[in-house]
Amino acid sequence: MSCNKVDSSLLQDLLDETIDPLEKIFIENHLRTCKDCRRELSELKLMFWDLGNKANYEIEYPAELDTMCDHIIDAVAVEESKSNTMYFVDMQINTMKMSGKYLEYMPGANYTSQMLKKASKGLASGVKKMLTAK
Repeated sequence: MSCNKVDSSLLQDLLDETIDPLEKIFIENHLRTCKDCRRELSELKLMFWDLGNKANYEIEYPAELDTMCDHIIDAVAVEESKSNTMYFVDMQINTMKMSGKYLEYMPGANYTSQMLKKASKGLASGVKKMLTAK
């Protein structure tokens, strides 16, 4: 832009509609007399239109995307096919693991392994009772 009176960022702001009202009045009056700024504004409008036109873009998806989708669907299908008992057991096992991690940071953590052994023995016997009750 060869015009020294206007900062080109003001033209950008005018298009974005983020311009101050007083600056907008100044720019609009300036555009009436300055060919260079009108040309710059027209080029910016064309650029925005071109960027906004989604028909100009062709998106190629990676080949791995189909494989990833299949793995995710298979994982969800496996979770849904589990019995309620096995789902409950998995939840309890995860709870025990997370409890162990939490207890490592608590005062008296030297007793953690003893507490977890007792709890896991109780969990194991409870699971055996649940599975044999079927």
